[in-house]
Amino acid sequence: MTTTDQNWIKVIQEKLSGLRYGQILLTVHDGRIVQIERTEKTRLETPSSRNPKPTRED
Repeated sequence: MTTTDQNWIKVIQEKLSGLRYGQILLTVHDGRIVQIERTEKTRLETPSSRNPKPTRED
């Protein structure tokens, strides 16, 4: 494994670190990684907004 390969692996590990929802996109030209993109999503959910139950008062 070359030093360049090890550097790319380190960058990929850093991009994956702490990623909960999202994706890592590797761009390859001529069999070599040339770009890494990280897209991260943040999901905000509250317990009451997931399945709101109607209430009825008589």
